[in-house]
Amino acid sequence: MLIGGKRSTLDIFENILTSLSEGQLKKTHLTYRANLDSRLASKYVQTLEKLQLVTKSSKDPSYFIITEKGRDFLEQYYELIKFVNLNV
Repeated sequence: MLIGGKRSTLDIFENILTSLSEGQLKKTHLTYRANLDSRLASKYVQTLEKLQLVTKSSKDPSYFIITEKGRDFLEQYYELIKFVNLNV
């Protein structure tokens, strides 16, 4: 949902979480998929980790995975977007 040409934090969270819902990714791949520079990608991934929406893989900590809480967030985000779009 773009307003004024800039993505909101929630839009970027959605990009990252959607990418991770397709499978675990390294930060460099997340950076590419979310169309962010590496500094911003680090900031957003750290925030998502603090919110417990993503975590590092226990098998290989260079990979990030979406948590169950992250999947729930994504589902609720889509419901909100659907609700807003129906009422615009």
